[in-house]
Amino acid sequence: MQPTRNILVLISLLLLISGCGLQPGEVKPTQPSQPDPLMEQALSLETSGDHLAAAGMFQQLAAKAQPPERFLLLMRAAENLHRGGEDDAALTLLSRIDGLLPPNIDLRKRLLTAELALARNRPDEALRLLQTAPPADAGKMLRQRYHKNFADAYRLSGNLLESAHELAELDLLIEEPDDRLENQLNILQTLAPLTDTALELLQPSPPGIRGGWMELARIIKGHTIGSEQSQPLIDSWREAFPSHPAMPELLKGHFKKLKAQYRRPGHLAILLPSRGPYAKAATALRNGFMAAYYQQPINTRPRLAFYDSSNSADTWPLYRRAVDSGADMVIGPLNKESVSQLARAGELEVPVLALNQVPPEVTQPKDLYQFGLAPEDEARQAAERAWFDGHTRATTLTPMGSWGERIHDAFRNRWERLGGTLVEHQAYNAKENDFSQPIRALLNIDESYARKRRLQQLLGKKVEFEPRRREDTDFIFLAAKSAKARQIRPQLQFHHASGIPVYSTSHIYSGIPSAKDDQDLNGLLFPDIPWLLVAAGDEPLSRERLMASQPEEQQRYHRLYAMGIDSFLLLPHLARLETSPREILDANTGNLYLDELKRVHRQLVWAEIHKGVPRVIGYAPRIDLELGGQPLLDTETLPTPETEMVPATSSTEGTLRE
Repeated sequence: MQPTRNILVLISLLLLISGCGLQPGEVKPTQPSQPDPLMEQALSLETSGDHLAAAGMFQQLAAKAQPPERFLLLMRAAENLHRGGEDDAALTLLSRIDGLLPPNIDLRKRLLTAELALARNRPDEALRLLQTAPPADAGKMLRQRYHKNFADAYRLSGNLLESAHELAELDLLIEEPDDRLENQLNILQTLAPLTDTALELLQPSPPGIRGGWMELARIIKGHTIGSEQSQPLIDSWREAFPSHPAMPELLKGHFKKLKAQYRRPGHLAILLPSRGPYAKAATALRNGFMAAYYQQPINTRPRLAFYDSSNSADTWPLYRRAVDSGADMVIGPLNKESVSQLARAGELEVPVLALNQVPPEVTQPKDLYQFGLAPEDEARQAAERAWFDGHTRATTLTPMGSWGERIHDAFRNRWERLGGTLVEHQAYNAKENDFSQPIRALLNIDESYARKRRLQQLLGKKVEFEPRRREDTDFIFLAAKSAKARQIRPQLQFHHASGIPVYSTSHIYSGIPSAKDDQDLNGLLFPDIPWLLVAAGDEPLSRERLMASQPEEQQRYHRLYAMGIDSFLLLPHLARLETSPREILDANTGNLYLDELKRVHRQLVWAEIHKGVPRVIGYAPRIDLELGGQPLLDTETLPTPETEMVPATSSTEGTLRE
C-alpha cells in the first residue's frame, strides 16, 4: 500500500471514530501502525449502502478494541443497524454501551436512542432523551443532529411551533447555502398548518428570530399567488426584522415557484346532477362553489359552464363536449361510477377535479384529482390521535353493515400498523335503541356476570355483586351517527365505562350546535372540518353568514357546502400540492394535501364535547409524514369500494361522507 493511501485510511478511521471529527471530551484513539483491512471493508460497505454488513464489521472491530474506541465502534454499528432497518438489534447493541461515558459519547448514544424512539412513533420518549442540551464543547455536526431530532420529536407530538423553533436553531448551524435554504423552507412548511390566529396570538415578546419566522409564515400563507400582492408586506417585514436570517433566495425562489405552479382556469366546466338521488347533495356543492366564486374579483373569475351529469353514462361525452367548448379545467363528476369512467380514460386532455374517490384499479390519468369526504380518512385520524395521546390498547364499537365495516377496517388497519393492539370489537344494530348486549360484550361485563353465576352455584346462595368491566383497554373507538351516539354514550356510562376515553368521527356531531341535544355526548373526542368548529367572525364565507341565507332543508348539507367552497379554491393550487405531501392548502374542510395518487386528504381539527358544545382542541400531527419515509398510501390505505354516496332521505345526509 502506498504511503499516501496509509494516511488517507488513518484520517478516515479518525473521522469514523469521532463521528465527523474528534469531539472535545472524547479520548483520542490510538492510531494503528498499519491500516486495518477490516476497517477499510467496513467503511466501504457503509459508503455503498450495505449497512447490515457494515454493522457486522464494526462489531468485529469493537470486539478487539478497548473503551472508548470500543463504545464508538459499537455506536457506529448500531447506527448502521438503524439505517438497515434492524432497530431492535440496534437497541440491543446500545445497551452494551454503558457506564460513565464521556459527555459527547453520551450525547451520541442519546441521539441514536431518540432516533430509534422516533422510528417507533414514540415522540414522548425522544423528548425526554433530548431534554439535556448538548455539552458546550459538542461539535457542530452533533448539535445539528440534536436540533433536527428535537424538531422531529416536537412535530410528531403535534407541537408544530416548537418544531419550527428547533429548525430555526438548526438553521444557525448550517453553512451550506442549499442545505440552509431547504431547512428554511421546512421552517415555513412546519408553521403553515397553524392558523393565522395562532400565529398571531402565540407571537413571543419581543418577537426576535422566532417571531420573525411566524410573521413570515403568515404573509406567505395569505399570499400564495405571487410576489406582486405580497411584496409590500415583505418589505414591511424586512423593516421590522432587519437582522433576520431568512435568506433573500428563500422569498424570491418561493414566490417564483408559487407563481409558476399557480394555475387559474379561464374556462371552467362543472359536471353535477340536477335530478336523481344525488341532486340535493349537488345543490349544496354548487351553492358553496358559487359562494366562493363570487368572492373573487370580477376580472379573475373564470367563465363557467354547467353540465347535467344525472346520467352517469353521459360522463365521457359530457367531458368531451366541455373540452371541445374550450374548458381548460373540469370539476366533477359526483358519483363513483362516473369518476371511474374518467379514471379508466388513460389520458385526459384537461385536468379534472372529481368530487368523489375510486379505487386505483388501473393506472389513472395524470390530470385526474379526486376530492371527497371519506369517513375512512377520519377513522385513520382517530387511530392516530389516540396513539399520539399515549394509548396502546383499543376496543371498537361500530354499526353492522358495509359503512360500519369500512370504518372499522380503516381504524383497525391504521391502529395495528402504528403498533397498537385491538383488544375487542363489537358491532351493533343501528336500527335498535338498546345496545346493552354489544356494550356488555365489548366491556367483558358478560364474563363478570358469568363469574357471579358460577359462584352462586358453588355456594348455593345469592351473593352481593357489582359487575366489573375489563381493565385491559385504554379507550373506545365509536362509529355512530349523531342520533345513535346520543343513545350509545349514556349506555356506555351505565355499564361502568364513564372513565374510558371515547374517540369517534365527525358523524357523531350533527354540525348544528345544540347543548341540549348533545349533552349526552360530553367527553367524546372527534375530528371535523374547521368550517364547522373554528369561528370565522363576519368573513364572507363563514358558516354563520352563508348558512343563514340557506333554507332549513339545505342546512344539514353544511359539510358539502364547505366542500363546494374548497372545490373552487383548490383549483389554482393543485400543481403546487402535487409537488410534495408537505404542501398544504389551509381550507374550510381541513388542511388539504395530495397523496401520490392525487387524492385529496384532509387534516381535520379535533374537538371535545363539553357541556353539549364542541370545544376545539386543535390539529393533530400528520403521521403520514412521520412513518420513516414510508409512502402516504400503502396496501393498508389503498381504497376498496367505499365513499359511495347514498341517496338523500328526509332523515340522513346523502353525501360523500357515507
